[in-house]
Amino acid sequence: MNTATVNCISTGNRSLSIDVFRGITILLMIFVNDLAGVSGVPLWLNHMPADVDGMSLADLVFPAFLFIVGLSLPLALKQRQRAGANRSNLLAHQLLRSLSLIVIGVMMVNAEEGFQQKAMPVSIHLWSAFSLVAMIMVWHVASKLSPRSSLFLRWLGIAVLVALALIYRGGEDGQSGLQVQWWGILGLIGWASLFASLVAIFFGLSLPAIIVSQLLCLLGFILFQPQYLSQIPALHCLRDEANQFTHTMLVLCGACVSQMLYGLPATTVAEQYQRLRLLLIWSVSAFMIATILHRYFPISKIHATPSWAWFSIAFCSAISSLLYLVIDVMRWENWYQFLLSPAKNSLLIYLLPFLIYSASQYLQLELLPILRTGIFGMLSSLIYVGLLIYLVKFLNRLGLKLKL
Repeated sequence: MNTATVNCISTGNRSLSIDVFRGITILLMIFVNDLAGVSGVPLWLNHMPADVDGMSLADLVFPAFLFIVGLSLPLALKQRQRAGANRSNLLAHQLLRSLSLIVIGVMMVNAEEGFQQKAMPVSIHLWSAFSLVAMIMVWHVASKLSPRSSLFLRWLGIAVLVALALIYRGGEDGQSGLQVQWWGILGLIGWASLFASLVAIFFGLSLPAIIVSQLLCLLGFILFQPQYLSQIPALHCLRDEANQFTHTMLVLCGACVSQMLYGLPATTVAEQYQRLRLLLIWSVSAFMIATILHRYFPISKIHATPSWAWFSIAFCSAISSLLYLVIDVMRWENWYQFLLSPAKNSLLIYLLPFLIYSASQYLQLELLPILRTGIFGMLSSLIYVGLLIYLVKFLNRLGLKLKL
């Protein structure tokens, strides 16, 4: 058995174990987001308040997504390099991808807060719905459209987004336009992936580069605390950006784990188990680092503290090793098929709930109160997630996919 020849289960340049992890994470993200409107939910399914030293399952979802971005990063870079991309091509692609996520994130945040409805010519819910449809138009990949029609749809989406940005009004007096109140989930992912990609492109993802980057991220988190930045007036605008350093930590550690598991093809089962042992040591080490950091930083997802990041890294590393064992080594197949559609359509399935919510609010459609309370509320959220999976599959059959 130990000398058996193996091949990593993959589809093209994708690893199925990463796809399964991504599918689990995006469905869990939608589930806990929907539970935010349900009363009587267990504490471990809700985000911990900012002043509580601790984390719940909901607080592990966002760092897991950042970690998965890191898992995919080395594979994506190698794929583009094999296709002939040089450093400038890699940098340009990542800049465009991150800018796209930041734009989407900022517009989604402005649809949720900071707007002045009385000063806007349309309902904020209608504004949000149109912006989400326009985003789908801009970043669509429609296999059943001609190239000319697809290009027209893309430019039309850009025009709609520009028009919506121009009519948006915010602030107390309704005289402000779109503002960066915070970057939004997708915007934060965009920034973290950009910073981690810069490290990978210019310095590589060797262990020394990762260690130095982690130390710099920890130092950056400390120096960017408000009490230090307040002494430098020119840097006041960065007083809320310390979380960027811990988010980058998560992406870089995901990339490090990816190098351990997928950096080189495993030719024998023995080599696969050797990688799992190495990852077990890494996971335990990450947990120990988190425990040490907890002495100096409370665990807080809201404040993106280093202890929260490293506990998340430990958990995500353990999950990665389990999925690698089950899928790549033991070859337990078929059970994860329903996860592949959301994994390969993560942006689409993330945007759809916001579109559905905006449309339902504009049309004043509400669920029965019993379906937003306790066990019935949790069951309705689970059913909602299942329906979204089928909706994405249906849209795929129509030829609609999204790609940054």
